Amino acid sequence: MNWAIVFFLLYFLVVFLIGIISSRSKTEDSFMIAERKVKGVQLAATMSAGFFDGATLAIFVAYIYQFGFSAIWLFIGLAFGFILLRKYAINIKTKADLTNSYSMPEFFYNIFGKSNGLLFSIILIIQFFGILIVNLIISGKILSSIFSLPLYIAVSIGGLVVLTYLFLAGFKAVLRTDYFQFMIMILMSLTVGLFLFGKADVPSLDINLTNLGFGNILGFVLIGAFSIVVAPDLWQRIFAAKDEKSVKKGLSYSAFILPFLAVIISVVGLVTKQFFPNIVPEDALLTGFSNLLPLGLKEFGIILLYAVSLSSSDTITFVVSSIVTRDLKNYSIRCSEYSMIKLTRVFMVIFVSLAVLIASFYQDIIRIGFSLGSLSLVLFPVVFGSFYWKLKEKAVFYSLMMGIITVLILFITNLINPETAVISLPVSLFTLIICQKILK
Repeated sequence: MNWAIVFFLLYFLVVFLIGIISSRSKTEDSFMIAERKVKGVQLAATMSAGFFDGATLAIFVAYIYQFGFSAIWLFIGLAFGFILLRKYAINIKTKADLTNSYSMPEFFYNIFGKSNGLLFSIILIIQFFGILIVNLIISGKILSSIFSLPLYIAVSIGGLVVLTYLFLAGFKAVLRTDYFQFMIMILMSLTVGLFLFGKADVPSLDINLTNLGFGNILGFVLIGAFSIVVAPDLWQRIFAAKDEKSVKKGLSYSAFILPFLAVIISVVGLVTKQFFPNIVPEDALLTGFSNLLPLGLKEFGIILLYAVSLSSSDTITFVVSSIVTRDLKNYSIRCSEYSMIKLTRVFMVIFVSLAVLIASFYQDIIRIGFSLGSLSLVLFPVVFGSFYWKLKEKAVFYSLMMGIITVLILFITNLINPETAVISLPVSLFTLIICQKILK
């Protein structure tokens, strides 16, 4: 019996049933924002699942493979980010409820005006669309390795799996499948980590926390921390929370859970390096799962990895699609009367189809990943500044534009890495400060 097929079918059956059960409520508020009733533990599960996905894991394990345990600074940065966001989350939740905001760009549309709201949308759509591509690449490689499928077919299957339950229940399905995938994250990390622990004699050099070098460490911490504060999927989850207590619990639990799981899963990268010292670092995650686990556990572990790699693809697809839907509702009179459910479903199909097409031919996940991390830093000065000062709309606009141009230059010139990715932060910050002082 091919246990990989059995485990895959079981996984698909569970997420499909979750979609059916979640679709019982037919209201637009249920589909778009889970009726703003999400409680603390479920909030922590869905937040953690969103940042322990295929893209993050592949990049993290690749750097564990290259630089040893010092890559843990990425998840230390994420933990700092959750703690920092917790400080401002109640203010965010209160304003979102008052303005009935469904998405992060819509939230800032109400603060900074139409032009800046659109710029927020553009940045976040590009950023999250790129993350969707990376996750589909990872999930496609995993499925391709299991069933010997061409990559484009494996990638397409991942897209169809996500669309299946999103079509049924939207954001409510995202939250419930994230809870299921959160359980999978814990099971996968503990099972694989404990099995591989002690399988190789890891050199003391690979345990050194400074191997990355100061510049890369700083880049990892800043990207991790600040990307959390400006993550539109986290903001949307805060909007969906039942109350302030649930928001605080969700963010606090996530700050602890993610570094804990990262420490365990880092064993995969360290052991893989000992047994397969000459592979491409981006393949370290899949190589470790495919070659270091025994029969039975290997099939089980790979399907769990597949589920984790799709854990944020549904969130990303929904968040990007809902951003476009809300923009059309806010900016276009013709679309103001259209059903949000129908519009969001249309854009989900469009974005997944485009992501599948690109993921089938472009494979440089690390370059994409750090470009997107750099793009998230563009937003931080504006978002953080809005908590304390009344920012001028033109200053916000120029700050975001200069940040976008900086990231584009880094990507085109192929100079993007953890150290250079943070350049967009001071560019955006200094532009904001200068324009805030000189513009009327």
